[in-house]
Amino acid sequence: MAVDGLNWKRKEYDTWDDAFRGLAPAVRQQSVRVAAYTQALYVQACADSFGGKTEEASERIRGQYADLAYKCGLYHQLGKALVPPEYQILQKDFTAEELLVYRKYTTDGAQLVETLQERTGRAKDKRKGKVTTLTPQNIPELMIRESCSQHMERWDGSGYPQGLREGQISPVAQIVGIAKELDRIAAETKSEHPFEDAYAILTSQAGTLWSQELIQVLTKAQPKCREVYEKYIHYTMTLPETIPLVEKREGRPMGLKYRPMVSDAEGTVAAYEAIPWFGGIAGQPGETEEAKDIADMLRRTDLVADVSEYFLYEATDALVRINNCKLKAQTVVLQMLPDFYHLSSRLQTFEKLFRDQPVRREQLLLTIPEETVLGAGKGRIETIERYLRNGICLVLDGYHPDKIPAEKLREMGFRYLRVSPELYGRQETANDIMRLRAEGFEIVGAGADTHEVLAWLAAAGVSYMGGTVTGVPTDEEELIRNGLVREKEE
Repeated sequence: MAVDGLNWKRKEYDTWDDAFRGLAPAVRQQSVRVAAYTQALYVQACADSFGGKTEEASERIRGQYADLAYKCGLYHQLGKALVPPEYQILQKDFTAEELLVYRKYTTDGAQLVETLQERTGRAKDKRKGKVTTLTPQNIPELMIRESCSQHMERWDGSGYPQGLREGQISPVAQIVGIAKELDRIAAETKSEHPFEDAYAILTSQAGTLWSQELIQVLTKAQPKCREVYEKYIHYTMTLPETIPLVEKREGRPMGLKYRPMVSDAEGTVAAYEAIPWFGGIAGQPGETEEAKDIADMLRRTDLVADVSEYFLYEATDALVRINNCKLKAQTVVLQMLPDFYHLSSRLQTFEKLFRDQPVRREQLLLTIPEETVLGAGKGRIETIERYLRNGICLVLDGYHPDKIPAEKLREMGFRYLRVSPELYGRQETANDIMRLRAEGFEIVGAGADTHEVLAWLAAAGVSYMGGTVTGVPTDEEELIRNGLVREKEE
């Protein structure tokens, strides 16, 4: 990892605030969260007489030090201020040498803290007109230094920098260590329940990375730690559990199935296609129909608007869960009811939808058949263009380059096209796709029902490809489970 020496120089810090500002913003934010977790855990540790009757515990686990515990968490990684921001956050591609440099922040932090303590003490003494030296066994000052140097040590001796084990680790450093790990896991876990999952992971490590006694403190302090999590949730990578706006109860007459869409011949999932289904076929329990099978009934009963809105909300419910789990594939292509575009403008419906659900507009792509655009009059074209101008992402489905010029589509505001599968496998079509991509369009693929078609689409540079080869349609629960498993395997 390259370091820009022109923009960073190692410096000496005269005050605690200066040193703290020397940390990268993400490290400062994390330190604040760890400080809050540390204080909550420390208060519980005092109530439980954590550490038993050991001298270390009796000196360091006292209710009077609750505010000091916050500082221990706040300054535990202060040593990172002594290296460039590029080295303050652990990266997967660090070399062995870079990893050693990174881990030095623990011992460097303890030395920096000791220096700041001495300077602070001298400044106070100078104001009072007396001269004293730092007391080696000043417990509050030792607690902060121990938090810096030992918070990455582990109960079984597998930690660093010294490989301390069990009672060799300062009690307050044990608390800071588990507070930091709680924050890290809760902030990074791909899950709808990151806080609960973090607790499950930590409690499973009792007796190895953490003492049984410390896990008991962690368990009892869970309500207070959850308050910390909720307070700082927007400064982490996680969001709270999804509250769906569509009730997916058993026996409902319609819903969405999701098929993975891939971006290459290797099968990397890049999006999901949402396919409407309708139940209730007479004499065939459990069987479903596609939207085209009941289009006449929806039109006749004037249900197109209501059903379309239902599917829009169900798709955005899925997107919120996808976002909350931090899945890499964060796009849903919804097979919209074709008759939706025969309605008058529903722009207000879209505006309400994106107010109700915190998803980005570009995450939801809606198909619109090419024949709908070809047969549209002036009023319908104006409605379609109004959607496009207001950030509603429409995919022109079944596109034939010879029927609608790309220039016309660009004028209307289209960005996404799905070339008709009947044109696949032709050199002329591959040339058209590459030309359209060069002109700024994104191409969506369908009909990837053989590996040959999938390979052809991938070679042509299609962004999202769906078909029987890419996966079978599943429900929303299976989508989330499969997505999490797949990304853990990676």
